[in-house]
Amino acid sequence: KCVKIASSENLVLRQSYRRISKQLVIDQRSSRNSKGKSKAKKSAKKLKTIAGRLTRELRRKLPEEQLEKYELELKLFEQVLSQKKGDKNKIYSLHEPKVYCMSKGIAHKRFEFGSNVSIVLTKNSGRAVGAYNFEQNIYDGHTLPKV
Repeated sequence: KCVKIASSENLVLRQSYRRISKQLVIDQRSSRNSKGKSKAKKSAKKLKTIAGRLTRELRRKLPEEQLEKYELELKLFEQVLSQKKGDKNKIYSLHEPKVYCMSKGIAHKRFEFGSNVSIVLTKNSGRAVGAYNFEQNIYDGHTLPKV
């Protein structure tokens, strides 16, 4: 996304990391394989380093007017780069930052990513009377009063 921003604003980056990042993403896929764990960990760390370099370079090279235009995106990138494993309110998706992790309580599928939605239907006709999308992960029984 940083490279796309730079190309749309006609900025010349020192390096675009296009080929390197493509190979690193491929290397990162083998994280569940016992032999590929260390390679996947190294490639994830390199990708994070490259992303940090590109965001810092954009901050330096963008003029003030364009920097205000992309401020929200750059803050989002920096928040993703600074988050740790045990942090609360992590960002799981750049294109949908409001998504959070929900524990399923099922052995084969432990987690799900998205948001809670509560819909109230009438008893006889089945028409939707109320619907509400929740920003936080809360217990389903606590969603009824709001809906």
